Amino acid sequence: MKIAVYSPNWIGDSVLALPFIKALKSRYPNAKVYIFCKEWVSDIYKNHPDIDNIISVQKATLESFIGTIKCGLRLRDIKLDYFFTLTDSFRSALVLRAAGSSKTIGYKSQMRSFLLSDSRSKSKLTIHRSKKYLGLLNDFEELNIKPYLHISTSEQKWGLKEMRKMGMDEPIGLFPFSVSIKRTIPKSAIIKWLQNSKSDHLIFGSKNDIHKGSNLIDSCQNLSIHSICGKYTLRQSIILISLCKYALAADSGLGHISAALGIPTISFFGVGSPNVTAPIGKKVKIIKHCYPCKRDLCANSNAEVFCLKKISKQDIEHAVKKLTIK
Repeated sequence: MKIAVYSPNWIGDSVLALPFIKALKSRYPNAKVYIFCKEWVSDIYKNHPDIDNIISVQKATLESFIGTIKCGLRLRDIKLDYFFTLTDSFRSALVLRAAGSSKTIGYKSQMRSFLLSDSRSKSKLTIHRSKKYLGLLNDFEELNIKPYLHISTSEQKWGLKEMRKMGMDEPIGLFPFSVSIKRTIPKSAIIKWLQNSKSDHLIFGSKNDIHKGSNLIDSCQNLSIHSICGKYTLRQSIILISLCKYALAADSGLGHISAALGIPTISFFGVGSPNVTAPIGKKVKIIKHCYPCKRDLCANSNAEVFCLKKISKQDIEHAVKKLTIK
């Protein structure tokens, strides 16, 4: 049996798709599993024991209607038995249909049901995205399956070598940036939390974050802090994150990665909904905070929503200590 999964397009969502893949392999242990994904998330799936083949495509390949059809047609030689789509896009359903799979499964969305042999209704309840994906398998959405990223021995050796080059030893991973400014941790908060720290600190981010990383370093005097924004591939960043002591993360894909690696992760949510997209892991602390900050006009009385300005370095240290207690 051959089964393909059309991956989500965002890094965090791709991490949240890993429980679905594990459950899929559990249901069909003898099946060969293919992942169809955009190239920028393919590193999430590398070395995963439940994945047999990764088919990654460039964004331009799927930008046109004809390109999308051709992409699906190229998959026909695999002779798929099942093809699941975890995205709600019309385009993904078009790829499934063109691939010629015996059964195509996904949720009703964007008037694409006629392209799917099995079109499911979404839950009307607010559920975590990982549970939404698992719902396509029936009966699995109730299982507590955590995502896990797999690092090979050779990758770990490479990571340790890179850390030595940077003079870093179990640094604190900093992921303060996001594609959305509304999800970015303010520089002032990071400076306060790191004040007088004796640990090493490593800033992760994309090429778009290089300038912001440099600014943060300039504002953190007398600290051991280094930025690798835009320097490494996603896979290389995953390896380096696996060697961090713990992570302070904005609501972004990197927080999902550290959580899935088992790294103690404190994830800050402003506009996002933790009930839907919170990172999943054994050592994760979610801190929901107000956004935007209303300063002196704030009348927040919600005990579950914090003020970033009032979160102290001691609060962070206490949260980390609780996560790291064995």
